[in-house]
Amino acid sequence: MKRSELQNNLAMTVTLIMGSMLFLTLFMGYAVYRTSAQSWPPMGMPRVSLTLPLISTLFILASSFFCWRTKKSVEIKNFSAARMNLNLTLLLGCGFMMAQMFLWSHMRASGVFVSSGIFASVMYGFTWIHAAHMILGLASLVYLSVVLKPTDARILQKSINVEKFWHFLGVIWIIMFLTIFVL
Repeated sequence: MKRSELQNNLAMTVTLIMGSMLFLTLFMGYAVYRTSAQSWPPMGMPRVSLTLPLISTLFILASSFFCWRTKKSVEIKNFSAARMNLNLTLLLGCGFMMAQMFLWSHMRASGVFVSSGIFASVMYGFTWIHAAHMILGLASLVYLSVVLKPTDARILQKSINVEKFWHFLGVIWIIMFLTIFVL
């Protein structure tokens, strides 16, 4: 492994560890709040419908699949397939973000505002922080689409790092979906 590849791997590893620590802290705070709540959702707060979070989950799962296919296509140097899979990843990632915007709109229409208390703050806080990371992930995908050229000797390493970050976002969302919306 070349020195630059090792540095890129280390940088992505540090990024993923930092992101994991952020979300782990949020999940720990949520667990303390949730286990101490007498009822869930708290009195007077409507239960958030699973429809939009489930649609978001389907979008992110499908986008992770196409992101994986992008890297596989780069590995075998099939750049036309890589570009098609990358475009599908981007499209599905944007679909995820649209579903999140609809979720926030639906929550507001149901009377759940950030100022409505800890329950609402948790719901918005988790999804907003995840959305901010998704924007970084989408920017990484756009960057990859710009540099996706057969002449770039480091294109495989770049696609591996983008894939790692994208899958990290998918795993975090699945954990969020299960713990915040389903349980």
